[in-house]
Amino acid sequence: MSLIPFRKEGQISLSDLQQEMNNLFDRFWHGGLSTPPFDGQGWAPAVDVIEEPERFILRAEVPGLEAADISLTCSEGSLEIKGHKSCDYAEETRQGLLRRERRFGSFSRSIPLPGGADSSAITASCRNGVLEITMPKREDSRAKVIKIDVKE
Repeated sequence: MSLIPFRKEGQISLSDLQQEMNNLFDRFWHGGLSTPPFDGQGWAPAVDVIEEPERFILRAEVPGLEAADISLTCSEGSLEIKGHKSCDYAEETRQGLLRRERRFGSFSRSIPLPGGADSSAITASCRNGVLEITMPKREDSRAKVIKIDVKE
């Protein structure tokens, strides 16, 4: 939330509203709300990007997938996550399905690399249905503490 002078606790700024709308549209296009008619895929993992002093961390929800089911490619300032989640029902079971909310099929997400990320040192791991991608910051993009000299 941005700092706006004279704003009372609980008030929403225009930038807060814009961020909420951006989140809504992102969920709509990639979060599973009837995505097939719009982007041609049955589902796409939801992602969070976190900034820390020394690195960026991207976490993607990939339930039911192993590391071998996912591929990562970094090029031209973006990180592409691709994968495939196979349907685990036998044909006989599919005919008797009363409700189907789980998503299956191939997916692809392209996420712009955060400014200052060192694309040559990206690492990734997958555990408990969460893909974690670590992107160290380039040395020249890290915040530096500057000593202030006292002159008398």
